[in-house]
Amino acid sequence: MTTALVANPNAEVVTRAGRRWVLFGTHRRELRAEIDRGADFEAVRARHASLPGEGTIVVLSARADEPTVRAHRGITSAYEAFYCLDSSGEAVVTDLFRDALARLDPDDRTVPDRAKADHLLYRTTPIDSYVDRIHRLGHGETLAWTPGETTPRTELTETLAPESVLSPETAHERLDEALSAACAPIAGDSTLMLSGGVDSTVLATYLGEETESVTGSWDTPELEFEREYADRANELLETDRELVEMRESEYRERLEAAVDALGMPPHQLQTPTFDGIYRALDDETLVSGQVADAVFGLGGSLEVGRTVWKTRHLGFVPAVAEKLRRHHEVLETLRRHPSDPDGMGLQYAVYTDVSAVIDAIGRREYERRQRERYEYAMDRVGRATGDPYAQHVHVGQWVDYFCEDAVTVWRQAGLARGTEMYTPFAGKAIAELALGLPSPERYVRDGEPKHVPKRLLGEHYPEYDRSKPKGNGNFPAERFLATGPLESIFDEYEVPAFAPDVDGPIVDRSPGLAWNLAGYAVWRDRVLRSDDLEVAPHTRAVSMPPAPARASSSTASRNDRGLPDEGASG
Repeated sequence: MTTALVANPNAEVVTRAGRRWVLFGTHRRELRAEIDRGADFEAVRARHASLPGEGTIVVLSARADEPTVRAHRGITSAYEAFYCLDSSGEAVVTDLFRDALARLDPDDRTVPDRAKADHLLYRTTPIDSYVDRIHRLGHGETLAWTPGETTPRTELTETLAPESVLSPETAHERLDEALSAACAPIAGDSTLMLSGGVDSTVLATYLGEETESVTGSWDTPELEFEREYADRANELLETDRELVEMRESEYRERLEAAVDALGMPPHQLQTPTFDGIYRALDDETLVSGQVADAVFGLGGSLEVGRTVWKTRHLGFVPAVAEKLRRHHEVLETLRRHPSDPDGMGLQYAVYTDVSAVIDAIGRREYERRQRERYEYAMDRVGRATGDPYAQHVHVGQWVDYFCEDAVTVWRQAGLARGTEMYTPFAGKAIAELALGLPSPERYVRDGEPKHVPKRLLGEHYPEYDRSKPKGNGNFPAERFLATGPLESIFDEYEVPAFAPDVDGPIVDRSPGLAWNLAGYAVWRDRVLRSDDLEVAPHTRAVSMPPAPARASSSTASRNDRGLPDEGASG
């Protein structure tokens, strides 16, 4: 028996001609129409690749002439596909990591060394999964697998191609068209996650005249200005907004609840914010402006690198002052090849004290993890061109886009609560639009970073203040861990055994490293070792008996885990 465990409440399930299709993402209706017309897997995959949004396809087949399991993850898709043989030997494919983990006995949930190294460096496993037995389909990859007969085989079958005849002056016009197409399927039937920043504010234009919105708000003093941003944006947009207010004093409790539901380490400190919104709302579709930074922004690192590159002649000046020493250090990273593990490009989305981690995992493993991210991203978009700064920013952008993983984790958190986080900026057309602009003009033009969505926002809402400092909803990690709600986290959760050996408290050496270890420890003790972990309660089980030629003693549908089984119905 092969089973797809489907947590996404909006996923389409289609049965036709001995196949069961599960469709995730932006253009489910168009793909269903193709299937109803009799299209095979290759035709549906090709149609999916031609559409502007993001999505993933899973097909279970009872036909003897094709693999039992085929799946394709769109090149920009953050709709995950995990697959494994569970502890009983049954094949499972799922969109929610927690559901795959629940099908393994605790003794079968082993965490490999490469995952521990990745978590120390990146707070996530950017390419694989956290557990040996659970596999993860990569961006643009196609899976073919007949359990019991063949091993899973994956192939990179889709890449990004730059949009041609595109200029920085007109890119916002193409972005307008692409966002309109990506938002059309959920316009009028979704809730906007409104932070007040450029990305969430510009999306309101495409969601209908009577847009509903939600803002997650904490009483954390360092985030007060972001609450003001959201309030000002809502006054401008005039949305019907719900405010989800949360107290800093309950952050640890909310973190634990988020990890329990998610079934993965929490990645960023904002994860409890997203989980709090999912818990407070019944809406099945929440729209987020996430991914826009990865496509058009990159924030502070971009600004620092640009300033240093423009003043690279200062590299000849002796480093007698702290600012000059820092200037020299950044310039040295820009002069390295963009594939260099210590170059500026590959330092994007690294969240830790690198030297301490190298002491723990070894220089060779550090370089292996870094170069694997480089190859993964560049295989999908092509190598960098231009001057050294342009090359490093290109690498940093796409490593961030494909490997940073916060959006994947936040979507997984939503699926665990029965909610889909819809991300229009993750559409394929938008990624190819960005790739069509030369680096670094896709990120900054005439001194203005993130100019493409900002110009579009300015046309829709001229009153919006595009010059205000950027916020990101991130909590003050150092204070939280030293004197705040996470002060005693390592009293309750033992520091992981693979932690670097540092003098004194880890938080004093590196708040980023301390957070990486704290998130892992919470997950390890509450989820990984749990002997009563269950699949998410709303998960649908979509089963397909083996093909007659492959059948053993019985082809009857079997589902003894209390899941709603859609059997062979459409």
